[in-house]
Amino acid sequence: MQDLIPVHIGLMGHIDHGKTELARVLSEKVSTAGLDKHPQAKERGITIDLGFTMFVLEEYLVTLVDAPGHADLIRSVVASAGIIDAAILVVAADQGPQVQTGEHIVVLRAMGIETVVVVIAKTDLVDSDRLDAVKAQVEGIIDGVGFKTVKYVGVSAAESKGIEELRATLLDVIRPIVRNTEALFLMPVDHSFNVRGHGTVLTGTVLRGRISVGDTVQILPQGTTARLRAIQTYGTSREEAKAGDRIGINVPEIDSKLVSRGDYVCVNGQLQNTSGIIADLKLNPLYRGRITYRMNVSATVGMPTLTAELVPFAIDDGKAVISELTTESEFSAALLLQRKVAVEKGMKVLLLRTDLPPTNMRIVASGQVAEVPDSVRLHLRSERRGQVSRVRENDVLLEGLAHSNKSAAMLVGSRVESRDGAYGLLLKPFGTRGVIAASFDSPITVGEEVVFASLKEVELQFGR
Repeated sequence: MQDLIPVHIGLMGHIDHGKTELARVLSEKVSTAGLDKHPQAKERGITIDLGFTMFVLEEYLVTLVDAPGHADLIRSVVASAGIIDAAILVVAADQGPQVQTGEHIVVLRAMGIETVVVVIAKTDLVDSDRLDAVKAQVEGIIDGVGFKTVKYVGVSAAESKGIEELRATLLDVIRPIVRNTEALFLMPVDHSFNVRGHGTVLTGTVLRGRISVGDTVQILPQGTTARLRAIQTYGTSREEAKAGDRIGINVPEIDSKLVSRGDYVCVNGQLQNTSGIIADLKLNPLYRGRITYRMNVSATVGMPTLTAELVPFAIDDGKAVISELTTESEFSAALLLQRKVAVEKGMKVLLLRTDLPPTNMRIVASGQVAEVPDSVRLHLRSERRGQVSRVRENDVLLEGLAHSNKSAAMLVGSRVESRDGAYGLLLKPFGTRGVIAASFDSPITVGEEVVFASLKEVELQFGR
């Protein structure tokens, strides 16, 4: 098994579209929470957590990452997209594409997935015309998203039809992934549990580097360290694991209850613990909501997902100015996270609005971590409004921008703008009631509104 090339394929689709039955037909071995082993999954009859199963496809060891299809479990879908190399998108032939189908497509592309096999499932329930219509619907959604490779296969798991064609299609689109085995070891944790007689077991997919039994590892963001007692891949013990391997590791010194999905197993000094990041983001064109200052979002940074405040900003004349409302397709933002997470520059970021109903597109934006600063200084724009009270031969008098001679004096040398686009320079106070003399670069009339805009520096504190 260690000689096979590891490949990780996400299994996604709307609830009840046949993902788990497809995994059951394809898979040879079942790992963590695979095939709905979770007690609540059995009780509710749906996938509620990430499931992992395995099968061999010629020289490849294929791990299927089964993501929940229920709208309320979108966070697990996002988590799965961060550890896969390609995806199977399941669409039931009798129901056709649903809202979550579109969400999963956006998630996959946002997280950098370029290869998708669309499985039109439950073909035994429809005729050929319906099958063609569903394929056309999916093509209409997926075209233009930006995937490099998209293939379509019709399957009936109930009758085991189309399974060999699916295997052949997967074999055709799988490309060996270039993995960095020489970098420092890094593995996000997707499950943590206790095994009687052995202690804590952490499972995950190795993103980079290699690790051996007996090595000392660090768990972040907790900062605890432990000696690695054992490594397994689908029940097979091994002495070493490297980038691309799906493994479980035994670290009995760690309390399993203190490790959560999205924590990292690594070596010292790789990641930074922080409760704030700067991200470069692209707006999801299908998102119809507003992006406002301090709005709450559900932010996935790497693998963990948590609540965050979004502070969008733009660079104006060399200064980072907070945007009260942004409609830009690309923008930068500070994310104030609800708790500390372990991050590094370049990690994927995806923003969700889980407060919206599942009938809406809830994916707001995606991008990557640009900086992990201790704090960041931004500028908040404020405005004062006044009007022209008199036009004189060499200047005009403005009132309403200041309320006293002293405050008027503080504005001298500042620029103002009229509602018609004339720019003015504030020259000196006039009288004692806050009236200010100004000169403008074009004619201006009595009663015309003028605006004085100023920037106030604010510092956002990021906890480390």
